[in-house]
Amino acid sequence: KEDAPQTPKPADHRSALYPEQHRPFVASIDDSAQLRVASAMKARAAASRPDYILNVGDNFYWAGLEVTCGARLASERSRTGQWRRIFEEVYTGEYLDGLQWLGVLGNHDWGGFTFTSGWDQTVSYSWEVEKPSTSRWVTPALYWRSKVRYHGFSVDYFFLDTNVYDAFEPVEYPNHNLCSVVHNEVEASCAPQGPASVQDCPSWFRRLWTEQNFWLVQGLAGSSADWQILVTHFPPLWGKEYWQPLTAAYGVDLIIVGHTHQQELHAADDEDNVLQGTAYVVSGGGGGITSQETPDVHGEDDQYGFLDMTLSKDSITVEAISHGGQLRKSIVVTPRYPQVPQQASSTSQARRRRASGQ
Repeated sequence: KEDAPQTPKPADHRSALYPEQHRPFVASIDDSAQLRVASAMKARAAASRPDYILNVGDNFYWAGLEVTCGARLASERSRTGQWRRIFEEVYTGEYLDGLQWLGVLGNHDWGGFTFTSGWDQTVSYSWEVEKPSTSRWVTPALYWRSKVRYHGFSVDYFFLDTNVYDAFEPVEYPNHNLCSVVHNEVEASCAPQGPASVQDCPSWFRRLWTEQNFWLVQGLAGSSADWQILVTHFPPLWGKEYWQPLTAAYGVDLIIVGHTHQQELHAADDEDNVLQGTAYVVSGGGGGITSQETPDVHGEDDQYGFLDMTLSKDSITVEAISHGGQLRKSIVVTPRYPQVPQQASSTSQARRRRASGQ
C-alpha cells in the first residue's frame, strides 16, 4: 500500500545467476546503501548547493515500475508505492528539495529481461502533480535535450536511450535481454508507444537508435553552447566503435553514464579511456542494487556513492563522493573541440574558429 512504512532495500546481485558478482554481504552497508548515498548527497549539497541532479537510469530494481506498460497512469502508479519509498522520501533535505532530476531510462526501467514494465509511466511521471509527486522528476521522453545557461557560458545536455545494447534476438541471453522469449509473455506488447511484440522488440530498439542517432548528430552539429555533455545509461564500452568517431567529430566534452554498479572517473587522456579525448564518468553505485565489489564499512571505496560536478566556462571538475562522504577521486575536464567534417554546419565552423583563436 502507498502508506506502508518501508525502506528501500538494494536488489541482491550476488546470486547464483551471477557467479562473477558473488562476494560477501556487508551488513549495515549493503542493506542500506541507497539511504547512505542519499545521506551523503544531503550533506554534500549543503556545501555545494547543486542546481539540479543528473540521473543515469535504472531507477527501480529489479524490473522497473511494478505495472505493465499502457496501464492507467494515476491509479496504477500510486498503488505500487515505489515513487514514494524509493524516490520522493529518500532524496530530501534543504538543498535537495525542489531540484529537478533530469534523467534517462536504464534497462531495468524497461523490465530487466522484459520490455513491458511501466517505463512509459516513468516518463509520464514528469508531468505528475498529485502526491506523492513533488514535481521534480524530469524524464519527458526516451531521448531529449536541455540547454542550461550560466553567467558567461552555457551547456547543452543530450539525454539518450542506449538500451539497444540490451535488446538482443529473443532466443539469446535469457537473463540479460529485454527481448527475451523466456521471460516476456507470449502476447507481450507495448504498442503503439513501444515494441509491438517479442519478435518486434530487437528491431524496435534498433529503429529507436537510428532515429535518435540522426537527432543527436543534428543537435551536436548545431550546438552553440560552450559544453556538450551526453547523459545515458550504458558506458561507451558498449558501442565504442560508434562513440569514438562521434565524440571526436563533434567535440563531445563529457559522457555521464551508469549501468556498472560502481563509481568510475575516466579523464580524457587516461590510458583506459576507450574514447581518448572525451572524458566519461560512471555513477552506477547509487545503492539500488548491490555493488560490483565489496564495500568498506567506513566508506573508503568506490562501490556506492555519487558524483559532484562543478562547471565553469573553461573547465568542469567532477568529484567522486563515497557513501561515507569521502572524496575518492576527481578529474578536470577541458573543452574538446570538434574535428569538423567538410559538410559541417556554420555553427560548428564557428566553434572551430573559437577553438583556434580566430
